[in-house]
Amino acid sequence: MSQFDFFRRMRLFAILFAVSTFLVACDSAEERAEAHFQTGMALLEEGDVDRALIEFRNVFKLNGRHRLARQTFARLQRERGNTSGAYGQYLRLIEQYPDDLDARRALAEMALETGNWEELELHAIKAAELAPEDLGIQSLVNTLSYTNAMRSGNAAEADYAVHVARTLIESDSNLMTARQVIIDHLVRNQDWHDALIELDDALAINPDRSGLYAIRLGILQELDRPNEIETQLLQMADRFPDDEGVKQMLVKHQIDHENLDAAEAFLRAQVDPAAEDHMPVQRLVAFLSKYHGEQVAIAEMGKIIARNGINTARYKAMRAVLKFRAGEVDAAIAEMETLLADANRSTETREIEVEFARLLFQAGNPVGARSLIETILSEDPTQVEALKFKSAWLIDEDETGEAIALLREALGQSPYDPQLMLLMASAHERNGDRELMGEMLALAVETSFNAVPESLNYANYLVGEGNLTIAESVLIDALRLAPDSPDLMAALGQLYLQMEDWSRLETVIRTMDDLEDPDITGFARQLQAEMLTAQQRTEDLTAFLMDLAGSSDFKLPAEMALVRTMLAQGDITGALTRLDTLLEETPDSLPLRYLKALTLANDQKSEAAETLYRTILKDHPDAADVWIALHILLAENDAPEKAVQVLTEGLDALPDEPNLLMLRAASHERAEELDQAIAVYEKLYALNSRSQVVANNLASLLTTHRADDESLQRAFTLARRLRGTRVPAFQDTYGWIAYKLGNYEEALQYLESAATELPDQPLVLYHLARTYAALKQDKAALPTFQAALDLAEELEDEPAFTPELRGEIERLQTKAAIGE
Repeated sequence: MSQFDFFRRMRLFAILFAVSTFLVACDSAEERAEAHFQTGMALLEEGDVDRALIEFRNVFKLNGRHRLARQTFARLQRERGNTSGAYGQYLRLIEQYPDDLDARRALAEMALETGNWEELELHAIKAAELAPEDLGIQSLVNTLSYTNAMRSGNAAEADYAVHVARTLIESDSNLMTARQVIIDHLVRNQDWHDALIELDDALAINPDRSGLYAIRLGILQELDRPNEIETQLLQMADRFPDDEGVKQMLVKHQIDHENLDAAEAFLRAQVDPAAEDHMPVQRLVAFLSKYHGEQVAIAEMGKIIARNGINTARYKAMRAVLKFRAGEVDAAIAEMETLLADANRSTETREIEVEFARLLFQAGNPVGARSLIETILSEDPTQVEALKFKSAWLIDEDETGEAIALLREALGQSPYDPQLMLLMASAHERNGDRELMGEMLALAVETSFNAVPESLNYANYLVGEGNLTIAESVLIDALRLAPDSPDLMAALGQLYLQMEDWSRLETVIRTMDDLEDPDITGFARQLQAEMLTAQQRTEDLTAFLMDLAGSSDFKLPAEMALVRTMLAQGDITGALTRLDTLLEETPDSLPLRYLKALTLANDQKSEAAETLYRTILKDHPDAADVWIALHILLAENDAPEKAVQVLTEGLDALPDEPNLLMLRAASHERAEELDQAIAVYEKLYALNSRSQVVANNLASLLTTHRADDESLQRAFTLARRLRGTRVPAFQDTYGWIAYKLGNYEEALQYLESAATELPDQPLVLYHLARTYAALKQDKAALPTFQAALDLAEELEDEPAFTPELRGEIERLQTKAAIGE
C-alpha cells in the first residue's frame, strides 16, 4: 500500500466515523427527547402539571419538531389561562405542520376570545379547508361572518348568520360559538327574555364561562331585578371562590342598594382571624375604611391583631397602611420598619415588603422602594406583586423587553389578574405592538367581569383604532353592571358625540338625569352643551346656558360657557359687560378674572390684559394657565424678551409644570438652541414617559439635529410606540427614524402618508424625498425635493437643510440629463 493510499483510507475512515457519530447523536437526541416526552405524559397522569411542562421544554431543546409534545404543551398553557403563551406555541406548531387541524381550531378560538378578527379569519378559513364538515369549524366561520356583518352594518347577513347558528345548535347543542352569536344578537335587539333562556342553556353546558355570567348580570340589571342579581352574585361567589372581583361586585351591589348592613354582615361572615386566608379581613377593613372612616378600620384591625392569629404580622402591616392613608406617614413607616426588622425570610415577609415598598414610593423614596423590590425578587423571582411593581417602572424607563418577560412570568403564576393584563398592554403599547395591546385589554375586560377601569381602557383603545361600534358594545356591557358609573356614562356620551348619534346621546343624558346624582348631572349638562355646540344650535345653546346660569349648582360654569359662546359669536362687548357684572358679585374669582383677561387679549387690549394677568399671578403664582396665557400674549405682541422672562418666572414658581416646560422647549427650538430644547424634553420625559407628544418631539430632535448612533438608538426606543400611528407628525418622526436605520420601505409607508396630510411642511417633504432617493426612485425624488425647496424659500429663516435640497436637485437633474 502506497503512502498516498494509506492516507486516503484514513481520511475515508475519519469521514465515515464522523458521519456515524453524527447519526448516533441524532438518534440519541431524538431518543432522549422521546424519553422526556413520555416522562412528561406520566407526570400529567399523576396531575403534576408544573413538572410535566418542564419535561416538555426539555423535549424542545432536543427536538423542536416533536408534534405531540408541542400539541400537549400548547393545550396545557391554554388550560392554565396563559393565552399568549398558548397562542405562540400553536403558531410554532402550524409553522412546522400547517395542516394541524387542532392547532388551527385553537388559534381561531383564541382569536375570537381576544377580538382579533384578522387572525380569526386566517385560521378559521384554513381550518374549514382542512375539515369542511366539522361543525365546530363551521360555527367559527359563521361567527366570523356574523362579526363582519355587524361591523359593516349589514343586517341581512347578520340575520342569516344567526339562522345558521341556530341550525348548527340543532345538530350539536354544545357549540358555544354558535350560542354566542345568538346571545349577542338577542342582547343587541334587547330581547332580554329569550337572551336569558339562551344564557341559561349555555351555562348549563359550560358553567365556568365567566363572560356568560357578566352578560346575564347585565340583562338582570336592564330588567331591574336586584334580588335576582344578588342571587346570581352569591352563586358566582360560590362557584368562583378565588375571584375577588365577584365578591367585590356582590358587596358593591348591596351598597348601591343602600344595604350597608347586609354588605358588612357578608364581609364579617367570611372573617376568621385564625384562618390562613387573609383576604376576608382585608375586604372587611377596606369596607370599614371607606364607609366608616380610617380610624374605625384601624380600631377593627387592633381587635383582630389582639387575637394573635396566624396572620398577625400581615394584619400589623395592613394597619400601618391604614395609618399611612390617614396621614400618619412617619408612624406608619416606623411600624413597618419595626415589623420587618427581625422578620424571618418567608413568603409572608416578602408580601409585606411589597406593601412597604409602595408606602416608600408614595412617601417620595423611590430608591428605597426599588431596592426593596429587587431584594424580594432576588429571593423569589415569581413574587407576583413585586413583578408588577418592577415591570411598571421598567415600562416607564422603556425597558419593555425585560418588562414583558417579567409579566409573562407573573401571568404564569396568576393568569386571571386583570392588572397584569393592563400592565402587559401598556408594555405592548410602548413597544409599538398595538394588536397585542388590544388583545391584552380585551382579556382584562373579560377576566374582570367588565369592570369599569378595564372597560374604559379597552374602549379608549378601540376608539383610537376607529372601532367605534365595538367600543360602544364594551361600554354598554360595563354599564349594565355599573349603571351609575359617571366615567362610563361620560365615555359613552363622548362616543355618541363623536359618532354624531344624537338620539342615543340624548338617551344617555336622560339616563344621567334620572339618577339624580349631582356629579353625574354635571356630566349630563356638559354633554348637552357639547351636543348643541356640535349641532351649531347657537340659539338653543344660549337659552340652555342662560337657564343653567340661574341654578346655584351650575351658575359659574354656565356663566363662563355663556361668555365663551358670546365670544365665539363675536360679541366681545357683551362678553366683557357680563364678566364685569359677575365680578361685582365675586371680585376674587380666579376663573372669572382669567376669562376676562383672555377676553381683553381677544379684543386687542393687550396692556389691560397683561396688567390683569400679572395681578392674578400675584395672588395665584401657581396658576399655570395664566403664566401660559401671559407668555403667549407677549410673544404675539412682539415682546420676545418679556415672553421669555415670564416663562422663566413661571418655571421658578412651577418647575415641573409640563405645559410651561413644553413652551420652554419650543422657545429653545425657535432660537436654534437645540441641545437646550433636548434637555427640556428629557426632563419632560422623566416626569411623564407616557406622553406620546413628548416622546415624538424628543425623538424628532434627536434624529433631525444629531447624527451619532447613541442618539439614533435613543430616538428609536422613544419612537417604537409610534409604530402604526395615524397622526401625521408622528408618522414623519417614525418614518425618518426608519430611514436613518436603513429601513427604507417602512420609512416610505409612513412618510408618504405624513406628506399627504402635511403638504406644506418642507421638513416632511425633505424626509420623503431623501427616502425616494435612497430607494432609487429618482422620478419621485426630484419633484419632492423641489416642492420642499419652494416651501423652504418662502420661510423668513431658511431651514438648515436648504443647501442640501439645492444640491440634491442639481444632482438628480444632472443625472437625468446624461441619461443615467
